[in-house]
Parts: sequence; C-alpha cells; structure tokens
Amino acid sequence: MFDLALINGKAFLDGKVSEANIYVSEGKIAKIAKTDERAEKAIDCKGLLVLPGAIDSHVHFREPGKEYKEDWRSGSESAAAGGVTCVFDMPNTKPETVTQKALDEKIKLAEAKSLVDFGLHFGATNTNYDEMRAVRRAKSVKFYMASTTGDLLINDDAAILKHFRILRERGMLAFAHAEDEKMVKEATARIEGSGRADLKAYAEARPPEAAVRGMETALALAASAGNRLHVTHVSTAGEVELLKKAKKSGMLVTADTTPTYLFISQSHLTRGGNYLKANPPPRSEEHRRAVFKAFCEGVIDIAATDHAPHTKAEKELPFWDVPSGVPGVETIVPLLLNEVNKGSLTLARLAEAVCGKPAQLFGLNKGSIAVGKDADFAVVDLKKEWVIRDELMHTKCGWTPFDGVKVQGNVEKAILRGKEIGAEKVAGKCVY
Repeated sequence: MFDLALINGKAFLDGKVSEANIYVSEGKIAKIAKTDERAEKAIDCKGLLVLPGAIDSHVHFREPGKEYKEDWRSGSESAAAGGVTCVFDMPNTKPETVTQKALDEKIKLAEAKSLVDFGLHFGATNTNYDEMRAVRRAKSVKFYMASTTGDLLINDDAAILKHFRILRERGMLAFAHAEDEKMVKEATARIEGSGRADLKAYAEARPPEAAVRGMETALALAASAGNRLHVTHVSTAGEVELLKKAKKSGMLVTADTTPTYLFISQSHLTRGGNYLKANPPPRSEEHRRAVFKAFCEGVIDIAATDHAPHTKAEKELPFWDVPSGVPGVETIVPLLLNEVNKGSLTLARLAEAVCGKPAQLFGLNKGSIAVGKDADFAVVDLKKEWVIRDELMHTKCGWTPFDGVKVQGNVEKAILRGKEIGAEKVAGKCVY
C-alpha cells in the first residue's frame, strides 16, 4: 500500500500534461500510472493540475536578526501557500552567514521552524577565504558586489577572483548580485543631493549601466577563474545581451530574474514608489520587455523572487530612508500561471524555470514528477480567477507589490515529500 495517492487529475510529465495518478511511498514518488492503487490517503485532483513543487533560489526570511519582518515559520507558510516547497535563503542576516558556526546555527534554527525544505547560501567577504575552503552544507556562495540591505559587500576584484578560484576547486556555485559599486555610489550621491525623492530618481541612482558594468566584471572574473557563475535579478536589456554572448562562448553561466523585472516597470506601477524600492530598481518598459522575452526564451534560466520583506512602517519612511526590497515568494507561481493562460508563456517553460532548472543548478532530487524524485507538488487550478490582495498574504510584512492584480491560476495545495502542508504535520529540512 502506498502512503499517498494523487488521483483523477492531470500532471505535468515529461514536458507535457497527461492524465495520471501519482503514488508516493516514504516521501518519494513510487509509481505513476492510470491504474487505481491502494493508498493510506488519497487526494482527489479532479479538474486540477499537478506540477512539481516550485524551488525559489533567492529568499530573505530575515531570521536570525530581523524576525519582526519575517521568520522561518511565516516565510515558509507564505512559500507553501504559493506552491513553493523549497527555498534558498540569503546570508545577509544578523549575524551574517559567513562562518561555519553561523551556518550551522541557522540550519538548526530553520529546521525547527520551516514548513518547506531549504538550502542556505554562504556569504563571501573580502577576507573569509579559510571559511570558504572548509565550509560544509552549502553549495553556493553569495557575492554582494554593490551595497544593498545588510552589511555584506565585496567589491574588491582581487578578492572576488580569489574566492572564485576556491569555488572552482570545490565545485561550488558563485551567486552574484552584480552591480558596479562605484557607479552606484557616485550616482546615488548626485541624485540624493539634488533633492529628488521618488522611484524614478532611485532608478537613476542605480542606473542600468551599473548593472551592465557589474555583470561585465562578474563574467570577466569567472572567465579567468573558470568557475560556475549565476547572476541574480537580471533587470536590463544590456545584461541580457551579455548573457547571450557569455553562453554562446561556452561559459558556465546561468541567471535569474524576478517578478519585479518581469511584470513591473516605471510606466505601470502597481502601488506607491516607496513600496517598490528595490535593488536593482524597476526599469523602463523597454528593459522589462527585453527581460521578459529573454526569460520566455530561456536565455534567463530561472525565475526566483528575491523575497525581501520589510514592514509597512519601514516602507512609509522618507524615501531615502526606505529599505530596498519587496516580498514575492507567495505570488510568483500564480503570476506565471496567469502568463500561461494568456498564452505569453508555455507551461513547459514555467516548469523548467521554477522547478527543473533550480533543481539542476543545486543538484537536488526535486524539480520534476518522476519515479524516485522527492514527492514535492504544487496542485493548481489553472482556471480559477482571483485578485491578489495584501490581506491574503501569509508573509509577516503583510503586503505585496501586486496588490489588486487579477490573475487566472491558483495554487490549491502544496505537498512536501508526500505530506500536505497545512493539513498535516510537515517539517522542512536542509537539502544538504
């Protein structure tokens, strides 16, 4: 007898939608068939579609240190509500995740509270080479090449190159926030000094050229070191062109973008500029269209969220005091399902971008529905129309940049290793 059966529905299998029942034993997919088998629990998926659980490779769950914004329980509840069953958390917590001790303590904390599986990005500094050579239970390292939320910054090219060479030797992934710090500092001082205080001013303070220059630097250093490089939150047409050239040359480079750059531009803001302040900022409609096209074509490999919650009180401070970042882990799958229903994105590309590619990037036994894989699923209703609202969100910050946006496509259930999150006792675990 199986532990769980998902019956009477359709599933995304081998790149297409097929009628099939899915059977689970001991947290793994044990059988996929049209036949009826006995199981201790059955979930009727009539009229629904079973997708692999989504993997968000870029979240900030704020714990330890900033639990008033988010913590592992609230962040993982938000993830599960959006069909995300595995997340990768960033190192700019308090303390920063830049030592083995800090990493071990954060794993213990997350395993006690998280409802979804997780990995942790380690953090690079200008000096923590010995930690990098020896770190365990992390396979990716975040490089903050420009100032952003938190105190982590590594803008010394020689230090980055040294780290990249260590990562090449260890087979680890460099995960780069690639903006040019000098350009950002100079432009920010100039714009802030002019007295301007709005989102378009902030977009000039962190201009597209800074993102392009940052990616150029990251690519050049990775080419020299020969390591694997992942560039996060691509936001400009110039970065897209650099990415195309790098891939064509055979470089080991991947990239992601987020709903901020896929769906929001300066020409159609969904709420006040303070709330949409992010690093990098929303770009022009021309850049948004270029990023969306590159994502649909697979030039940009992955959709992540950079889920970075701040309280409403923080977002309503005077503009230059407002912290950068927006929440997003709960809305990424519905927003992409909406694009599938509109015909602007294929279901196969959605599954690749939020399931298959992230699993491949981090070496996980997840990301597809196949026998032997972890039994992680997002059960969705492709037909359901609804409106995204602040009050529906599970994140502790209590708001979303997509408040008021109507979408077609809803996550009905999230299942982690064969257990329905929210209906059963579910404990997330570290994937390494």
